[in-house]
Amino acid sequence: MNNFQRSQKDMEKEIAQLEDFIKSDIDARELKRAIAVRMGLSGKSYHEISKILGVSKFFIGYWKN
Repeated sequence: MNNFQRSQKDMEKEIAQLEDFIKSDIDARELKRAIAVRMGLSGKSYHEISKILGVSKFFIGYWKN
């Protein structure tokens, strides 16, 4: 298995975990963070995410880490 396949599989696992977290009963700030990370893992740019969620690009990078 090459690095791309492993990375893709890891991303799919992370997205599934985020989906479960988003569906759970969490506070709005945590939900926004999880959605931002999921969108980033799905290929959206920080600029797109910041416009959609109304947050700065800095915070998206911080949340993703």
